[in-house]
Parts: sequence; structure tokens; C-alpha cells
Amino acid sequence: MPFSRYRQRSVNDLAISQDDRPHSPKLARQLRRTLADLFQTGAYAIMIFLLISTFIGRFEIQQTSMEPTFRPGERVIVNQVGRVFSTWMEPSVYAAQGGTSNSIGLARGQVVVFYDSAAKNNVPLIKRLVGVPGDTVEIRDGTILIDGVALDEPYLDSGYTTCTSFCGPLTLSDEQYFLMGDNRTVSRDSRDFGPISGDQMIGRVVLRFWPLGVWKIF
Repeated sequence: MPFSRYRQRSVNDLAISQDDRPHSPKLARQLRRTLADLFQTGAYAIMIFLLISTFIGRFEIQQTSMEPTFRPGERVIVNQVGRVFSTWMEPSVYAAQGGTSNSIGLARGQVVVFYDSAAKNNVPLIKRLVGVPGDTVEIRDGTILIDGVALDEPYLDSGYTTCTSFCGPLTLSDEQYFLMGDNRTVSRDSRDFGPISGDQMIGRVVLRFWPLGVWKIF
């Protein structure tokens, strides 16, 4: 009887050691689950990165045309959602009919980033939106008039705006926008190249995140 009990224990011990071998089915299943989890996590990370890249853009200011609001070296986050979904959205009423919004969710006074199709390098520009579809824009005696009413521009150091080319009166058609830099004396903008179309818009600035000491939500 003692010999039988000793032999039984040895068989059980052997069974346990067989289960714990590196190539056991149990460890193989665990390895497969771990690899599957890693693959799933990687796929989610790629998906999130693509979504963020599609709907949010990051830009560094390299121009002085928006001083004092933005200065060279500052970095901003741009909301590109309106551009992505612009073809799916219903156009809203013109600003001349009582609103300031339009089919890609932009409003007068916002700061936007866009492509100037007339520029050979097609570098993104940052300007302030002063005229939206339906507005009649005119620059007269240093003042911007929207539908004949002087535009209040508290963001300017100087309230005087010069103009030599596209001075109006100019009524903006559907998907046309009139843009100007806050630093009017050095800014190349719609006064020079005229209104831009909606398909040139990248999006509106929603956050200045760098430098940290001047971060601001817009």
C-alpha cells in the first residue's frame, strides 16, 4: 500500500509538469489571446490617429499678418470637421437674411486657415473671416462696411483699413468668403486676391496650445 500511494503521487506530479511545459496547449492559447489583444489595441490606436488627423489639424504660425492676435512661432489647433462634412450638410440662410453661419459652420469674426489657390506654393494662410456668403462687403474711408453697416473690430490695434483692389461694394455669392489679417498694413488677403471659395477652407482655429503661457480657446 505505501508503494502504491507513492506511485500515485508521482503520476499526478508528472501530469502537472506536462501541463506547465512551454509548448503546452494552455500556454499556446494564452499567447494567441495576448497577440490578438495587441493587434486589437494597435488597430484601435491607428483608427483614433486617423480620426484625429482627419478632423483636427495642427499648424504653426509663420506670418506676421495676424499680429497682435497671433505671432510667429505660436501653434494652433484647427477644427476641420466642417470641411470634411461640408458636402453632407444643408446650407443655412445667408448672413444677409439674419444669420452669420454658412454651410460649413463658419461665422464672421472667426479666425480660419485656408489655401490661397493663387499662390504658387499653396501654403496655408491664417486670416480673420470678415464676410460670409450673402454679405455685401465694402471698404470705404478706412472702415469695413457689411451690408452698409460699419463692422466692429475690437481685435485690431488700429481701426483703419486701407484697400486698393477688391474694395467693393462686393456681394458674396454662395460659398464665397472675404478674409483679412488683423495686421492690416502688412497682410495679403482678400483685398488683394478677392474672395475665396469654400473648397479652399481648411477650418477654423479653436485653440492656441503653444507656448503654454499664451494658450487660449477661440
